[in-house]
Amino acid sequence: MSVTRRRLLYGVGSFGSSLLQQTVLLWIFFYYAPPAGQGLPTRVPASLMGLAMAIGRLVDAIADPPVAYLSDRLRSVRGRRRPFIIVGAPLLALAFALLWRPPDAAASTANFIYVTAVLAAFFFLFTTVLNPYIALLPEITSPGAARTATAAWQASFSLAGLATAYVTSGILSSRFGFPVMGLVLAIPGLAALWIAGLSVREQTVYEDAVPFWRTLRGILANRRFRVFVVGLTLLWFGLSMVNLSLAFDVTVLMGLPRSAVGILLGAAVSIALISFPGIYALTRRKGKRDTLMLAMGTAAVIVPFIGAIGLIPGPLSRATQGYVLIALAGPPLAALFVLPNAILADIAESHAATTGERSEAMFFAFQGLVFNGTTSLAAAALGGILQWLGYSPENPLGLRVVPAIAAITVAAGAFVFSKYPRD
Repeated sequence: MSVTRRRLLYGVGSFGSSLLQQTVLLWIFFYYAPPAGQGLPTRVPASLMGLAMAIGRLVDAIADPPVAYLSDRLRSVRGRRRPFIIVGAPLLALAFALLWRPPDAAASTANFIYVTAVLAAFFFLFTTVLNPYIALLPEITSPGAARTATAAWQASFSLAGLATAYVTSGILSSRFGFPVMGLVLAIPGLAALWIAGLSVREQTVYEDAVPFWRTLRGILANRRFRVFVVGLTLLWFGLSMVNLSLAFDVTVLMGLPRSAVGILLGAAVSIALISFPGIYALTRRKGKRDTLMLAMGTAAVIVPFIGAIGLIPGPLSRATQGYVLIALAGPPLAALFVLPNAILADIAESHAATTGERSEAMFFAFQGLVFNGTTSLAAAALGGILQWLGYSPENPLGLRVVPAIAAITVAAGAFVFSKYPRD
């Protein structure tokens, strides 16, 4: 198999995972706890919806290490990673479709229990599929420019999944309703994950599996990994709150209809895709670390302006202000999609070369454990802030405060990551 074909087949999997996850992150709050004036009933109060999302991400976080350990130690004719992808993908697609079919049309305890349980199942299965998938990166690529190129292909498909989620989910949900949207999008999500799981070939591993606690101690002893995780966790906390509230920002702060959410965010993804060649060139010149630092710093500057949409003086309408911010967010978004996984793959491979222990999935799992735990906190914080301060067109204070908090945590993440050694 040619290098280009291998990169393409591997990258397709991230289209499926991104399509399913980003649709959930974009619409789950909006569907169950919509703002006033959107023609949708409140199925779960915002504060309880934040709790449901937090529980789901907490399950995701707890599942990461055991799934990774099983993936690292599995020895089968199909490899260590592919069986998890092949078996888990259809179950993940099913959980995604069920998310949009709560038992009651109005707010009820049954709806809260239902969405909590299905979110927990969705994120558990997401980890079961995605952790082994990402752990293939250091196995199918060599370090340096080749790995960055493969990560760029992966990120390109991920952004394509993101764009598809933003554009098609908005159109489908507006025209046919969220339950139909869930059924329609589950199919390409499953197909993309199966293409990667059935097509990519793994390296044969002959070493005995390392005991779980020894693996975990070795990972935590890696200073580069500790700096990486803390810096990226702070970044992810802020960006998760912004990501979960994007549909509100478009409909409330920008004053656009729900159908415009996908178009606007799809434009942001298109700009990010166009930015990939420049990010790749910058990475080759400055290295992964410095390029990621630049992206984090840029994001910290742009994010707080989201909360100021409609308040920025000048001739631009509030909708135009949002479009300008979307355009500015494209390049740093591209870097944040490409570089973290490439850097972590380098850390995992360096660890294996130094210790002789092949534990790639555990590195990605511990990253997932921390990141998903952080996302859980971000979801709970978002729900509390919106419930407390408001997120209606008449009182959007919560939507203005969230980006300011996010900017602080992103800037803190950039400061911590500045301690990471240069390439």
